[in-house]
Amino acid sequence: MSNKFDIIHEYQVVEAKLAELDQVCERISETNRGKHLLEAYDEKRQQLSAEKDRLGAILEAMSAAED
Repeated sequence: MSNKFDIIHEYQVVEAKLAELDQVCERISETNRGKHLLEAYDEKRQQLSAEKDRLGAILEAMSAAED
């Protein structure tokens, strides 16, 4: 198992990727040409969101264990 700092870093990376995907999806949705790509980006966004939730749960458990 990774240490807390590694997990925090992974969480921050996933958070940044989600923000980037949100921006891309926003720009794509405004164009007719890119609308068909939204499904693929949405799937990736859902995967990243699930990963973020998983890492968040691990961090919460680690914090609780420290108390």
